[in-house]
Amino acid sequence: MRQEAFDLDTGDFTLKGIHHLPQKSPAPYVIAAHGMMSAKDSPKYIALGERLVAAGFGFVRFDFTGCGESGGVFENATLTRRIDDLTTVMEWVRNLDTCNGTLGLFGSSMGGTVALAAGTLKGADAMVLLATPVKRAARPAPELKEVYDRYPHYFDDFRTRLDTFPFHDAHHCLIIHGSRDTVVDPENAFFIYERVSQPKEIWIVDGADHQFLDESLRKKMLEMTLRWFTRFLLNP
Repeated sequence: MRQEAFDLDTGDFTLKGIHHLPQKSPAPYVIAAHGMMSAKDSPKYIALGERLVAAGFGFVRFDFTGCGESGGVFENATLTRRIDDLTTVMEWVRNLDTCNGTLGLFGSSMGGTVALAAGTLKGADAMVLLATPVKRAARPAPELKEVYDRYPHYFDDFRTRLDTFPFHDAHHCLIIHGSRDTVVDPENAFFIYERVSQPKEIWIVDGADHQFLDESLRKKMLEMTLRWFTRFLLNP
């Protein structure tokens, strides 16, 4: 699998990522959007990239502003900033000679929120949304309490307000959530599913936690993701 590191200048900071080149081009691409405290080098995204490239896709994973190897600091990596980061990467991918113009997004946790927003507003062809929050919890999980307390507007973005966001413009969405997710309530998955347009599918994975740490369940999640993108991007 051929990989190339890349840098993208956003005007304020430099985003750093890895481009997994397709075996044959031009090809459809998938971009991975990592979670709030994660990064592009998570084993989940590397494994997803391997599967997608083997199936005929190109794949891109990158670090949001203030995360991993990208420039900036974490407090700047707000929801607003991450949506802008992802749209920048989407534009870059669409202009690659190896991309045929067809683009999917895979987002995990807060990355799913970002993917839903950017993908809806910028016309992604298909999305897989894993453990995605769209409703602010009355009592945030312990892992998120410090962020809520220190940065009260960290998750605010006018483009994702639930009363105005055009959920119906999102389509070809596979929504995956673990039944034992204690960080993001599974009710978020049903909230999204009820509002996005067909074709769509929801899969509540029995026994899975927020990070899909169980290897067998993670493997099933990756296989389902591959099938979804293959169905709608590779063999539409």
